[in-house]
Parts: sequence; structure tokens; C-alpha cells
Amino acid sequence: MSFHRAAFVQRSGLAAIAAAALLLGAAAHAEVNFSIGVGGPVYEEPQPVYVNPPPVYYQPAPPVYYQPAPPVYYAPPPPPVYYRPAPGYYPPPPPVSYGPNYYQGHPQGRPRLSDMQQRALDNCSLLAPREQGRCRATVMSTTR
Repeated sequence: MSFHRAAFVQRSGLAAIAAAALLLGAAAHAEVNFSIGVGGPVYEEPQPVYVNPPPVYYQPAPPVYYQPAPPVYYAPPPPPVYYRPAPGYYPPPPPVSYGPNYYQGHPQGRPRLSDMQQRALDNCSLLAPREQGRCRATVMSTTR
């Protein structure tokens, strides 16, 4: 067997082209892009470098002096005040006596009161004597 260099180069070139064709066919079937590129020199800009600025000296503010507040004088507290305790109950009211012509102004004499109005009028006698007149006037103002 003899070795021919020209035939070997020719057959190895054909084999390389066949292998590349097979690889491209497989890549096309798998939907993968394949390219052979010859790139030139690429320039990448370097990342920016942060350098701290030189320290800056600030002169402190001049001290501020305040005038002290004027003294405050307090008067002694007033003496305590004592009250006698309130009574535990109010004394019963004096008996109510209406004059003979008390209901003279009403057309039928004494007005007719409902049960609730009569109860409210009776309860007026339980109040303090100074509030009884106002209570009776309030109840009587609700009559027709």
C-alpha cells in the first residue's frame, strides 16, 4: 500500500465537509442556529472607577450663649377648704296645698291627666323644694 499525500488531503477535506454538513443538518433539525464567525479585535471600555474626594474641613459654628431665664417665684398654696358633708337624703317636702281657685283658668277646672302624667306629678314631691314648682309646671304643660 502506498501513501499518496495529495489523495489523503483531498479525502480528509471531503470528510471534513461531509461532517460539517451532517452537523449543520442536525442543528437545522433541532432549530439551533450555528455560525462560524471570524472576529476582529474588540475594544471593551473599562468600568468606571470611583475615587473618594479629598476630605473637606468645615469650621464649626461659633458657640451661642443664651441669657438664663429669670427666676420664677411661686406663692404658697392656699389653705385647704373643708365642706360639711352633704346630707344622705333630702327631708320630706312640705305638704302641697293648692288654693281654692288654683285650677280656675282651665275650662273644665282641673285638667285630666293620663296615668303617666299623674305619676310624674306625684314624683315632683320627691324633688328638692326649689325644683318642685318647675317640675309641676313641666308636667302641666304637657296637658291639653
